[in-house]
Amino acid sequence: MSEVIRKTILLLQTIQPNENKEEWSTTEISKKLGIPVQTVHRLLTCLEEYGFVYKNKQTRKFRLGLTLLQLGLSIRDNLSVRNAAVPIMEKLAQKTKESVYLTVPEGCEGVFIDCVDSPHWLRIVEPIGMRLPLCVGASKKVILAYLEEKTRSQVIKDLVKNGRIKDVDHLHLHLMLIRKHGYCISFGETTEGTASVAAPIFSWENKVIASLSVAGPETRFTKDELAGLISTTIRAANEISEELGWVPNR
Repeated sequence: MSEVIRKTILLLQTIQPNENKEEWSTTEISKKLGIPVQTVHRLLTCLEEYGFVYKNKQTRKFRLGLTLLQLGLSIRDNLSVRNAAVPIMEKLAQKTKESVYLTVPEGCEGVFIDCVDSPHWLRIVEPIGMRLPLCVGASKKVILAYLEEKTRSQVIKDLVKNGRIKDVDHLHLHLMLIRKHGYCISFGETTEGTASVAAPIFSWENKVIASLSVAGPETRFTKDELAGLISTTIRAANEISEELGWVPNR
């Protein structure tokens, strides 16, 4: 491990708050770690820039910053959404007889973090951990559609830069329709011959944090079947959201 990284980790561990102390001076950190004050100052300056530590302007002492809290909450949200989703995913798979996926966003991609397989011999099997751009497939597009505008714009900009989006105007129109109807359908975008219906999952803060999707062979996603699959998927996604504290129509 790089010596700088090791010192940085030790520094962050050192300034963890306890019942007796919440803030630390540069000198105190230096003595506790046994490294020069100048080195501690450089590390703190860099960590402060990215929000990992906060400097109290009055006391000139440091404490852990909110960036660490945000990172921790993002991990908690992913764990919470999976715990809330699995029982509902199992019921949805039993009802639809298709594979059910849970997808979470990470940067410009969507990641499958769990799945309940269809009981059919002919079924969709995508690997857990599979990553795809947020502009490909229903489970990813429905997340992109509901991201906060600033975040969504940046993701689209990055995907265009990486050559993943060819027609931005068409994508914007598609995302607008997804938000209008509350779901997304895709045919053959992830794997040829497959179809998928997806709905967003929201946190208690009313922010999209995942999507729930039902996937199977195109031949089983007929016009007659789609209406039922859409309503069932939306209800299941809303049920997961409500488990996480989401309040609809607020």
